[in-house]
Amino acid sequence: MAEKTAIVVGASMAGLLAARVLSEHFDRVTVVERDTLPDGPEIRSGVPQARHVHALLVQGQHLLEEFFPGLSDELTESGAPRFTWCRDTCYFTPGGWIKRFDSKIQTNMIRRVDLEYRIRKRVSARQNVTFLTGRDVRGLLADDANLRVTGVEVTVRGTQDVEQHTADLVVDCTGRGSKTPEWLAALGYDAPRETSVKSYVGYATRMYKKPADAPDWTVLFINARSAEGNPRGAAIFDVGHGEWMVSLGGLNKEYPPTDDDGFMAFARKIPSPTLAKALSRAEPTSPIVGYRIEGSRLRHYDRLARRPEGFIAMGDAVCSFNPIYGQGITVAALEARELDAALHRHGTANLTGFAGVFQKRVAKTLANAWVLATGEDLRFPGTEGDRPGFAARLIQRYVDQYAKVSFNDELLTLTFIKVLNLAAPPTTLFAPRIVARVIALTFRQWRGMPIAGQDGTQIPAVQG
Repeated sequence: MAEKTAIVVGASMAGLLAARVLSEHFDRVTVVERDTLPDGPEIRSGVPQARHVHALLVQGQHLLEEFFPGLSDELTESGAPRFTWCRDTCYFTPGGWIKRFDSKIQTNMIRRVDLEYRIRKRVSARQNVTFLTGRDVRGLLADDANLRVTGVEVTVRGTQDVEQHTADLVVDCTGRGSKTPEWLAALGYDAPRETSVKSYVGYATRMYKKPADAPDWTVLFINARSAEGNPRGAAIFDVGHGEWMVSLGGLNKEYPPTDDDGFMAFARKIPSPTLAKALSRAEPTSPIVGYRIEGSRLRHYDRLARRPEGFIAMGDAVCSFNPIYGQGITVAALEARELDAALHRHGTANLTGFAGVFQKRVAKTLANAWVLATGEDLRFPGTEGDRPGFAARLIQRYVDQYAKVSFNDELLTLTFIKVLNLAAPPTTLFAPRIVARVIALTFRQWRGMPIAGQDGTQIPAVQG
């Protein structure tokens, strides 16, 4: 039997996860990457957002552990704090501070560069995976009729050399800057339709020395509040080794400054004064690094009328999210799981029809994350995109009320945390017993019993 080969374009997190899965189904997997990959956990030009806070959602960590057994313990042993949601997190939502209790839901806090390095090391250790670095992909190779992709053509960076590499399956994992629409056009195919929600988000990040008398939380989240016209939010992450990583974020072009005075002035405008108070006790240890992006974009590869066989796209090349919600790595892991399942069903002997089926599965896989991210962004008036219809606005009203009454209720809080971490679909918020609980707490509120109304000044203590 002829050797079966696959090429992954891009050593992103999505690319590494794709290579891990493909190595189980193909005889040889080649990862083609434009950067020269560092030997350690270092920031590289192809991942500029690596300087900022990256929350690894619970569902994402569970999937990474499935792909790379022992990774969670390795992260913990390396100094990446392992925390329990609700007990070790302080989360200020539009409804106030959520209740702090032992949710039993755990994950690690880690820098993006550390996580990527550890996963890349594990993938590169697989005997049938090869990394080809310093290569720019200039286009796709195809058969004479342009019906099937047969590989990629690359240029060697810093030279005029051109190489051609063939494969039975090519996977685009090049992220937001993906050139797949242009590559398809060169073969005579239409580009996919795009849906964009432009929230014009920016954030600024700085490292701080964790104060000796630091509070008892590992993570501090403060959400922007659309109802109050405040598009600013922030997060502090204890990333281990006595350091805090602090990110300030803003929507609708309310970009946090990258100078000392401007950074602190922005921090004082965050919906809760807790953040500025925490920073006043900590010592900065790094420059301030900014990052701006338009928002979220979805390319509908699942709806193409015609497509070449032997070519698929994953990760941010298909759907890139507002990074404030920390969904990217988890969605990439969900897509990798779907890739594994699809290859088990279809096999690799004949990949005809595989691309279309897989892209439809990807669209379903990322749908929940898209709804969560864009639905929240569209609450702000400066966000550009199709506004929700009447039914969607009713749902938003319900979610608003959910936030107002859930802050001190363990059942509602736990459900919210699971949805936030992509461990449960948004429809879970509408389960009969959840709706009944929201209604009961709403009636209590109407009868004058205090439910929310917190001003953000007092962080709740852990209960239980």
